[in-house]
Order: sequence, then C-alpha cells, then structure tokens
Amino acid sequence: MVEPDGKLKKRTLYSDEIREVIKQAIISEELKPGERVVETRWAKKLGVSQSPVREAIRDLEMMGFIENRPYQGAFVRKMDKKDVIDAYYVREALEMAAMRYAVEVITDDQLEDILNVMEEMKQAVKDGNFELFVEKDSLFHEKIMQVSNNELLIKLWNQCKIREYTSISAWISDLTLETLAERHNSLYLALKTKNKEMAIEAVTEHFEVLIEEMNNIS
Repeated sequence: MVEPDGKLKKRTLYSDEIREVIKQAIISEELKPGERVVETRWAKKLGVSQSPVREAIRDLEMMGFIENRPYQGAFVRKMDKKDVIDAYYVREALEMAAMRYAVEVITDDQLEDILNVMEEMKQAVKDGNFELFVEKDSLFHEKIMQVSNNELLIKLWNQCKIREYTSISAWISDLTLETLAERHNSLYLALKTKNKEMAIEAVTEHFEVLIEEMNNIS
C-alpha cells in the first residue's frame, strides 16, 4: 500500500509480493535495463529484511528479468529483441520437426500426459499464478519434444532459453494469459488426431503470433 506522500506503507511483505513490486519497477522502467538491483536499498524502501528481497531477486533471475553477475551483483536484464525473435524462429523449425515425428508415434499415455499439462496451465491462469503458467507452458512444449524421441532435436531445443523467453513474451503480450493458454489447443488437437498437416499449421500459427508481438515492441 502506498501512503499519500508516495512512500510504501510499512507492513509485513512476503517474497512473492516483493518480487511483484520489483518486477513492476522493471516493466515500468523505474529500474532501467542494465541497472543494478540493490538488495539493501529495496529492503529499506519496503521496510523488510534483506532475506525476502534476496529470495525475490532470485525468483526474478529464474524468470529472466534479472541477471546475476559474479562479484558485481544483480542487474536488470537487457532484453535483446533480436535474440528472442531468433530463438522463436529456431524453435519453430525444431518444434515443426518434432511434431512431424510426434503425430506418427504418440501413444495414448503420452497424449493424456500432454493434456494434463495443458489443463494445469489453464488452471494456473485461473489461479492467477504467472510463474506456474510459464512453467506449464514450457513443459507442454517440452513434452512434445520428448515424444519425438530425437535426442539432437531436444538438445538444440533446450538451448533456446525456453522458460526465460516464455516468461518475457507472456509478460509483454497484449493477449491475456487465458488466450495464451488456449492457443495450445490446436497443437494438442493435431497430436490427438495425428494430423500432420494440422500439426504444421498449428506450429506455424503459434510462433507467428509470438514473433509478430516481439517485432511490434518499440
């Protein structure tokens, strides 16, 4: 809560609340890209000990908003739009290849597993759990890669900073989390019906939207 003088009203804050405050500061560019996130400064500003601030910063590092530089501290990550777009183009090619394999070999158990992850993703949206949504979104795609049983594809895919870029894209997207979650339906349906043409179309559409949104960032 903010007082009329602009200062935060002192009360017990949990690390997830602190994380949201710092994340909002990053998104609004109160904290600029490349700026150091000083643990003691935020602890003083929020009227808390350094421990929950440290935990919040660690969470933001895992989410891709902060990078930890050895012997220097935590800094707001400079997002290179081209890096994200390049990663999505590579992912599109890799996941296209994986889907070609998957529609031919997927078992009922694997299909049920993917469906469960998709439902958990949608439940995370209903619960307002952004971090869990990102986790389940990434896991959904990972499950498809695993079905392909192509070790080289999976190895290359894992180099695309999946969770980090998923988190950034979901946060900046003009689409709601509910819509982002629903966009996985066509991928699942293509697997369920074992329709290769539908699979290719679903993967193409899925990544075209993500790439277009990244291109629209000023």
